[in-house]
Amino acid sequence: MKNQDQVRLSLEVDPNKLDSKIKSFEYNGNHYLYVCHIDKYSDIPGGHKDDHPDRIKLLVKSFYGKYLNMDVPLDEFNTDAFYEKLLKEIDEHLISTEPSY
Repeated sequence: MKNQDQVRLSLEVDPNKLDSKIKSFEYNGNHYLYVCHIDKYSDIPGGHKDDHPDRIKLLVKSFYGKYLNMDVPLDEFNTDAFYEKLLKEIDEHLISTEPSY
């Protein structure tokens, strides 16, 4: 297992929910899919009543079908503290304890 100090992820954020694209990253020998966007529906002026442009929504899916759903303040995204928390959550919730097929 790699030391978290050796791991450096760089996630990309999409501008809104409607333009989100599925991306991937590798951590500790495992591949993960993710969708990451600013918490707003579109760039239409006036927006939507449920828009939160100061928040980031992140959904990470493991190869084993487990999901991690995070709601992150915009000013905390891409900080060292954010990545430490993300890697800790992945280690706790997405690493499979099931045998490989």
